[in-house]
Amino acid sequence: MMRVTWATDQGSPARPNEDFVATALGAAVVLDGMSIDMDLETGCVHGRPWYVGQLATRLLAGLLDHGLSPAAALAQAITETAAAHGGRCDLSHPWTPATTVVALRVRDQAADYLVLSDSTLLLDQGGRVTALTADGSGFAAADPRVAGRALTGSVPLPELRRAALLTDGATRAVDAFGLADWPQTLATLGERGPAALIEQVREAERSDPDGRRWPRHKRHDDATVAYCEFPAP
Repeated sequence: MMRVTWATDQGSPARPNEDFVATALGAAVVLDGMSIDMDLETGCVHGRPWYVGQLATRLLAGLLDHGLSPAAALAQAITETAAAHGGRCDLSHPWTPATTVVALRVRDQAADYLVLSDSTLLLDQGGRVTALTADGSGFAAADPRVAGRALTGSVPLPELRRAALLTDGATRAVDAFGLADWPQTLATLGERGPAALIEQVREAERSDPDGRRWPRHKRHDDATVAYCEFPAP
């Protein structure tokens, strides 16, 4: 059994939230759409939030098919989303919508995971916390072959106590600001929930609005967290 709670927060009222979270019985996905200047042409008439939502829901459906590996489910979702553009978009455009991906699904006695680009997956296996983040290359866009670059694996379900799927806007307290570590992040999620973790990041950002203490490209970024608990039988 996997119990999931989640929260997402828009980084700026001037642009839509390009993160997306989707959950179903035994699976969760979190995506972080690649942000670019709002004035740049992308070749897509639909926009990045549409693309991220389309890919996320198709990936979630694929993960529920236990005959597909997470990488195969992602490749299938990318192919289906490309077709959903309906031939109206230039998917070869260098700024065609793209996204990071982190996914987790439960099957039998294992939990399968996938991480593509710089979102983070935290796994708590009996008190041993592991943070999994792929490099910044290979954003999911329109080429299903990118699924082969994802970090994938499985962990025994009986060992797994907690997990968290986080976009980089939600991990700033650890990897950008140095205000917490990964075990403390999971503790905050367990005690106060995903919205409280995001608010912790927002408080730090508001304390340094000009980026003097913590230089960064955006004052606030979209932030999304899905927190998963695995109660002991």
